[in-house]
Amino acid sequence: MVLKWRWCIQMSYETRPQTYDETIKILEKKDYRGIAEFILPSVKDAEEVSLEHTQLSVPDMREMDFLTRVNMNSESFILHIEFETAYKSNTEMMKRMLRYYTYIKWHNDLPIYQVLVVLKKPENIKNIQGSFESTVQDLDILKYNYKVVKAYEIDKSEILKEGKVVLYPLRVFMKHDEIDEEKHIEECLEEVEKLEDKDYYFLTVECIKKLYKESKYEKYVKEEILMQSSLYREPYEKGIKEGELKGRREEKIETTIRLLTKKFGTMPEEVKEAISKLDLVTLELMIDEIFEYKSLDDIKKYIQ
Repeated sequence: MVLKWRWCIQMSYETRPQTYDETIKILEKKDYRGIAEFILPSVKDAEEVSLEHTQLSVPDMREMDFLTRVNMNSESFILHIEFETAYKSNTEMMKRMLRYYTYIKWHNDLPIYQVLVVLKKPENIKNIQGSFESTVQDLDILKYNYKVVKAYEIDKSEILKEGKVVLYPLRVFMKHDEIDEEKHIEECLEEVEKLEDKDYYFLTVECIKKLYKESKYEKYVKEEILMQSSLYREPYEKGIKEGELKGRREEKIETTIRLLTKKFGTMPEEVKEAISKLDLVTLELMIDEIFEYKSLDDIKKYIQ
């Protein structure tokens, strides 16, 4: 059984370089509010936190990791989080974050709070920067900054104290000065093994593989626990595809209800229930036409 698991690790890196990005997406779907509150603690007091569409058309760039709309104390803004394990240079990262900012702003005119979470300590970068200024002929052209969170400087025990289960797999990347690497990996696996949802065990293993690519620690992985995860039992690609479709549909339901409420006021519960049963294509059609509606009667063709 160990040999089988070892082979799976090798194959995942040879054929599935995007696996880690999928890991972040799964954690987001499990508890996106928990992630938002960890990165920005004041979100705990928010009246509304809702997932936003992250598949914006950004040429030559991967999909954004995490995008939510936050309504808090009469202020609305977009929270954008990127998780990075291979930090190459300040210049490259700033350009990437600025391109994301530009595309988010193009599609949504709300203020944007950007956060970069660096999971793995860079080998050649001593000072991670999160801001720059551009001046031409003594004229201030641009001042740009985003918050930088260094996960590898966070004490992993703090995550357990706060009970942020959605972050348990990411504890693999966090500070563990008091114990060596092997003991650290063993402890991280033991904590997620206690959880009822075995997907967290599977996702912790994925994080281990990202941090320790030579797979030195497979001896600590219990395949009988790993196999209890739905992510292990089902074909991974199929699970991701279905999860993405379900997640997109849920996002569209929330967006449709939010926009209609903003336009017409409090929505009748029966209307909300009817919208929640619509398919993805119908929801997208409703959103496209939402600014043409004069009253709620205009949406009856979709919900009857």
